[in-house]
Amino acid sequence: MKKVKFIIFLIVFSLFLSSCSQSSNNNSLINNSIITSENQPSFPAIGKYWVIDQDNYLKTKTIESADEVLEQLRLDKIAEIAIIVQKGVKNHGPTNDEKIWAMKWGRWAKLGDKEDRLAVVWLIRPDVKPEENRVTVEVSRQLYQYTPIDYGPSLEEAAQYANVGDFDGTIESIVRNSNEVLRKVNKDYKNGE
Repeated sequence: MKKVKFIIFLIVFSLFLSSCSQSSNNNSLINNSIITSENQPSFPAIGKYWVIDQDNYLKTKTIESADEVLEQLRLDKIAEIAIIVQKGVKNHGPTNDEKIWAMKWGRWAKLGDKEDRLAVVWLIRPDVKPEENRVTVEVSRQLYQYTPIDYGPSLEEAAQYANVGDFDGTIESIVRNSNEVLRKVNKDYKNGE
């Protein structure tokens, strides 16, 4: 009888370990996959530039100019910023909307320096109505000194360009304001203000 109980215990224990292992594998598959939330587009990879525009809404000159500024912000260890122009990202409710998509993309892309994870993701959705928030920003928790008070005016200005279909103007606005505001916020933070 003790042998039977012991064998049953081993079977149950091995099934338990097997299910834990499968659960762990499933989670890592989800986290490393380019599949996002249900009914959302796959994540685009960061290519040559910090501005990702797979559908060619932007002029090459705009992308290159923006990239220079964004790369300098990264080199100065202020923040890594990516701007994604992406069709198909929809608001499917509070657990599957454009902000969640942008946050998950930033994690998937491993945006931000390994040590400090200072990252900002700007998402431009050219295929939604202006009242559906064509421009969204997601800031990593580690960049807590960059608050809505700081980036709110930048978001508003960028949205004004996006809402009339001027996506080059949207990018230029985001980059100019991000550079200016993040440098000021970083300086103030280092000075203890």
